[in-house]
Amino acid sequence: MPIRAGFSRFRKEMLERELETIQELLPILGVEKVILTGDMVSEDYQPDSRIELIVVHKTDATFGRRADFFSYHLNTGVSVDAQIYTPEEFDELSEKLPVLSQACKLGRVIFQA
Repeated sequence: MPIRAGFSRFRKEMLERELETIQELLPILGVEKVILTGDMVSEDYQPDSRIELIVVHKTDATFGRRADFFSYHLNTGVSVDAQIYTPEEFDELSEKLPVLSQACKLGRVIFQA
């Protein structure tokens, strides 16, 4: 589906504003590292573009429940897709798991404690 002229720029600006708000909250959420991935890094904005994050965070929650904490605290006007890994998982899987390997190579670190 073609994007209307100017929509790509509008979507980019909207996502960047929301990302700034998220970045202000990261230090108080206890995360160790956050990597931005997806359309915001490739700058290929679409109508459904969202903020995609790889988050390194010490937690005891199961993998499927970890994003709940961030969904609650990162109350944004756009979709945020956050994949949360413990520091140990991140160290062990960053070269083995394709999504993490790609995030480390192509993503942009937006926070590091």
